[in-house]
Amino acid sequence: MAVKAKKVRVAIRWIHIILGVVVLCYVYSPFHENVAFQIAMKFLIIPIITITGVWIWKFKAVNRFLGIDEGPP
Repeated sequence: MAVKAKKVRVAIRWIHIILGVVVLCYVYSPFHENVAFQIAMKFLIIPIITITGVWIWKFKAVNRFLGIDEGPP
């Protein structure tokens, strides 16, 4: 069974929102002094936020590239 585009869109939005909250925690809390958290932000969280943001922005083009089902015509 193929994944529907609506479910993918909802999942991507929630990932984007939750990681945005993690960025806010990084900026406004003392966690920014933790080296492991800094590395996670630089190499994991920020790239994922960027990818999900582009995916939200260019949803149809990315789904076409990945072959995700757009649903009935």
